[in-house]
Amino acid sequence: THNGNGNLNEGYGADIPIIKTTSIVHRSPKFLAELLMDSEKVKVYNKMSLGRTDEMVFQKGVDTVGGRFGDGETKVVRNLTKPPMVNSILEFVTCMHARQLRPDDTSLLSNNNINHNRIPLEGYIVVSRAVTGGKWNAGETNNHHNGEKFVRNEILLGVNILKAVPGEPNKTELTSVTHVYSPMIPLMLAKNAGVKGAVDFVRDIRALP
Repeated sequence: THNGNGNLNEGYGADIPIIKTTSIVHRSPKFLAELLMDSEKVKVYNKMSLGRTDEMVFQKGVDTVGGRFGDGETKVVRNLTKPPMVNSILEFVTCMHARQLRPDDTSLLSNNNINHNRIPLEGYIVVSRAVTGGKWNAGETNNHHNGEKFVRNEILLGVNILKAVPGEPNKTELTSVTHVYSPMIPLMLAKNAGVKGAVDFVRDIRALP
């Protein structure tokens, strides 16, 4: 696990920590890509989630090639989470996209820069971007059953790189990068909260039945 600001000294979000984790998971890259894109299964690996719904699906199938919206699967989802010690429900309206890794991704992702153009990577990339927009609380429809308010949060960048482990088809090298802004979490606590969330994510993924 690594946290920092990505050597950003100025600009929007420069004061918000970026969290990066790298781990080995005993599942195939395709299994994990489809899991992350399946809104019905989000509670399996996110214990704080109250549920995620697909608001608009542009294209389905992480293995889609040359579709109307390009390669892979793309959709807009709405996720509600309730972290401990936070009075409000955190709402994320997120554009998610997942596709297979391409041969030209190798130069950016391979740890071996020698002849990297000849060594295609097998796996997937899942990217998320959540924006605030509109009102933080959109009125009566944005209340939980017990009256708790929804607070819109922002994912400046969320990336999961799912690389196949050579010779081991049921193992994945999972690299996750998250850069999230929540108005309910003070900046002085954001780093610790981000690291805990990243570690919990990997732990829950590894604990899948």
